[in-house]
Amino acid sequence: MAERKITTIHLLKSYALYGSAGTTKDSDPIDLRDISAKGDYSLSYTVGTAGGIATCGSCNFLYLGCDVYDGTYVIPTGGTCATIGDSGGSDIISISPPVVPFIKIRASVGTSGTALVTAALNVR
Repeated sequence: MAERKITTIHLLKSYALYGSAGTTKDSDPIDLRDISAKGDYSLSYTVGTAGGIATCGSCNFLYLGCDVYDGTYVIPTGGTCATIGDSGGSDIISISPPVVPFIKIRASVGTSGTALVTAALNVR
């Protein structure tokens, strides 16, 4: 039997996280009920500099889950996907959110600075 196709959901497209530590940006809610038969997830991201500044603020990626689309999303235990240092970078990482029908991906600046963030969720 053939594997299901991979679906890519663009979350953040060159979004600048400005300011102090803790500045966050959440993706729109993602409905996994019909696109995730296998439960394989990866997060592809790029964190770079913005505004002519030599370094960017460190950045953390987290996933949040909820049972209903417009409910209160919470970060599960172990919800941090990746931590990127002040020099930025790009990667594709496997993530394992708990079984939940709706998720959001959060980008959060860990230190003062500006991080230019692009991210996508890949689902099979």
